[in-house]
Amino acid sequence: MKKKIAISLILSVVLIASGCNEKSNTETSVDKEALISQYVDYDSEDYYTPWEDDIFTKITLNDEATTFDGSGGVIINGQNVEIHTSGTYVLEGTLSDGQIKVNTEDTGNVRLILNGVDIASSTSATINIEQSDKTIISLEEDTENNLTDATSYVYEDEANTEVGAAVFSKDDLVINGSGILTVNGQFKDGITSRDDLIITGGTINVTAVDDGVVGRDVFAMSNATVNITADGDGVKSSHDEDEGRGNIVLESGYLTVVAQGDGIQAEKEIIVIDGEYSIKTGDGSPEVVTSSESGMGMGGGLGAGTMPDMGAGMGMDFSSMTDDEVEAFVENMESMNFPIDISTEIEGMTTEEIREYLTTTLESMMPQGGGGKDRGMPEDRELPEGGKFPGVSADQNTPVEKNTEDNNTNASNVNTTSQKGIKAGTNLHIIGGTITVDTVDDALHSNGDLTIQGGEVTLSTGDDGIHADSNVFIAGGNIKILKSLEGIEGTNIEISDGTIHLKATDDGVNVNGGSSMNEMFGAFDRALTTTETEEIEEDDSTIEDGQLTISGGYLYVDADGDGLDSNTNITMTGGTAIVYGPTENMNGTLDYDGTFLMQGGTLIASGSAGMPLGVSDGSTQNTIMMTFDETLEANTPVTVTNSDGEQIITVAPEKNYQMIVISSPDLEINEETTLSHGGTLTGEVVNGVYTNATTTDPTNSVTYSATTVMTYLNSSGVTEEGSSMMGGGMRGNMQGGGGFGRGQERQQPDKTEDATNE
Repeated sequence: MKKKIAISLILSVVLIASGCNEKSNTETSVDKEALISQYVDYDSEDYYTPWEDDIFTKITLNDEATTFDGSGGVIINGQNVEIHTSGTYVLEGTLSDGQIKVNTEDTGNVRLILNGVDIASSTSATINIEQSDKTIISLEEDTENNLTDATSYVYEDEANTEVGAAVFSKDDLVINGSGILTVNGQFKDGITSRDDLIITGGTINVTAVDDGVVGRDVFAMSNATVNITADGDGVKSSHDEDEGRGNIVLESGYLTVVAQGDGIQAEKEIIVIDGEYSIKTGDGSPEVVTSSESGMGMGGGLGAGTMPDMGAGMGMDFSSMTDDEVEAFVENMESMNFPIDISTEIEGMTTEEIREYLTTTLESMMPQGGGGKDRGMPEDRELPEGGKFPGVSADQNTPVEKNTEDNNTNASNVNTTSQKGIKAGTNLHIIGGTITVDTVDDALHSNGDLTIQGGEVTLSTGDDGIHADSNVFIAGGNIKILKSLEGIEGTNIEISDGTIHLKATDDGVNVNGGSSMNEMFGAFDRALTTTETEEIEEDDSTIEDGQLTISGGYLYVDADGDGLDSNTNITMTGGTAIVYGPTENMNGTLDYDGTFLMQGGTLIASGSAGMPLGVSDGSTQNTIMMTFDETLEANTPVTVTNSDGEQIITVAPEKNYQMIVISSPDLEINEETTLSHGGTLTGEVVNGVYTNATTTDPTNSVTYSATTVMTYLNSSGVTEEGSSMMGGGMRGNMQGGGGFGRGQERQQPDKTEDATNE
């Protein structure tokens, strides 16, 4: 679990997100034109217009003798052509080693009509715009135009080496028309504007040894086809000094990016209105997404130390650990909030003495039975074979280093190039369009907020599918995260509409805000120092951060780590959430540090029984948690019916499970309800959930009458709480996660007398 505390709400985004719940997935409450105009102002000349009836100067390019015809201010120096006055210039022909330079001495725009040109340079850029109010490159219909710069540049003034692209402009640059432009950036970038770069037409193919297309102040695209292959970033807006600049607006058209750096990167905001976008970074997402380090780091991501074996009394046994594993374990202990100065205590000890010391010391500090709230192992439950914890998930193993520019201080052999799909420095806002991303690093990333209100989004990544350092708002769209380490991550996450399907090898939905003081040994009773007390008080100021809120939409999660994970609270008031996984016991289907208020919607969450959590007492909608005697195979059905035998929920979880949480508006207090499992199902099924279902020959059933909003069941009927392989307190100590036994005083229901086992 990654901890990042950062809140930077933009008022317009909040208003947009909060107003979307009443809209369908195909609608949006955004005034698109008004939104676009915040970042880019289109002029009439930005769009292609016929030029034949205008006054123009024709320039015929030729290696032997370039000529021009017209009144324009043109100077020809060998194969180099200089344009010194504003106006319209029509270029055609070939220069095998030349350049077009624009350096106007008056005000006004320069329009370059590329009417079939092939220009290469052995010393510099092919088109170099030093001065012009605005330069417009128009690609004439049915023409092909090729520009190739030098592999190394020769500068007239070595103190001024700003020019670094095959097409370079210090001022505003516009590309329009319907022809084809192929740009080969052999020195650095393909197309660069040090001001605004606007593309409103044409088919543009760019290859570059560094960045493909750069608009420093803004890059805007509409009604064009742009294909980029770059060894650096694909599309970039790089102005990082002015608050209103460094933005990207993708209004429409087709954009394909294959980049070794980021696919699309802006220092400030990125707005996607419509269009089709295909982005691949590096070699794309790995075939199998895993954490890069084996072994379990204590405290969830602190290193490579492995866990000691657990004895029959849930004590720790270090005898089976190698010397290196003991050393790594001790190093991890020293980096955590451990109540004893380990390094001082073990000074001068042999490794064998350290093993004995750790075994004795940790056993004396371990809560009885390994559980909080006097919660030990269930009488009918045995430890896993060998007394060891089951395998752990990816969030217990921090990779050596993420391949991002955000973390570039590790070993020199680590690739520190950021390889994200779409990365915004402040806010990323997707309103529509079709977006396909296949990346090494985060697919969609914002250093601030990230909002999705529509569109078709398909993501494959070796890291986060959707990541915001601040807040994630999902209020529409059809989102598919085919593979990821973590599916959706942000300080706060709000889902109010849309359809989301995600697969994660770690946490499915991870809210990483809120208090960060719950480290491994934070739950042990001890006196706090003044400094620690001040740290806790300061940290508690962030407790309102870290909210997962589901008020609408459809969320499907397939997670190998925690399914829904919040450092503080979860609130669900509407929509549908289906969570499958994890299948191992060191993670939970639901994981929260504060409360889970279930107030509406449909929740189905199944997975392992090692760390089960239900919902909190403040909930207003009835919820049940059923823990089975053994792990059930995937697609084993569970059916919940009311006293009339009518179906409430029928589900065949798509992964192995031993525990299932079900919440529905149709679950009633004090009404006889039956939960059965096994048997044969018929009916219509979507993602394991059946409608119009018929269950025949169930294996077992439990009939009960709920008296509280949270009802715990096992094969014998109603129980006081969910069974756990480890106990809630142990989970809190080990993970710093949330739930029963982790500071959450949950009032458990009394056993009901009318629970029966049929």
